[in-house]
Amino acid sequence: MRNEDFIARAQGAVALGSPKDALRIARTVLVALADLLPDSESRRRFATQLPGALKAHVASQSPRSLLMDLNAFLQHVGAGLGTRVPEAERVVRAVWSVVREAVAAGEVAGFEARVPKDIAAWLGRA
Repeated sequence: MRNEDFIARAQGAVALGSPKDALRIARTVLVALADLLPDSESRRRFATQLPGALKAHVASQSPRSLLMDLNAFLQHVGAGLGTRVPEAERVVRAVWSVVREAVAAGEVAGFEARVPKDIAAWLGRA
């Protein structure tokens, strides 16, 4: 999937008015998802599955692994977006649905196997 297609789908899934807002939201969610991964190799692998500028953005972030449960993760995303947990939940679900379209099923399963179980289960229902 091309970068523009990813952003357009995220824009539609989140019901945003502008591609610029969709890009900001997608970047925030993707970096937060990468923060869930336990090691730099997992983060690199996740980033390489993303299209163009999103791949570069996620890969350029300082590597870190944050141990979070689902609520902490949603608060983390909400803080990054300047919103509350219910909106963060809606946005993560929307962006994750686009990730599942853009990334090979095996890579999605590998990602879900490496993140905390409660988050993986929640994403699996997204």
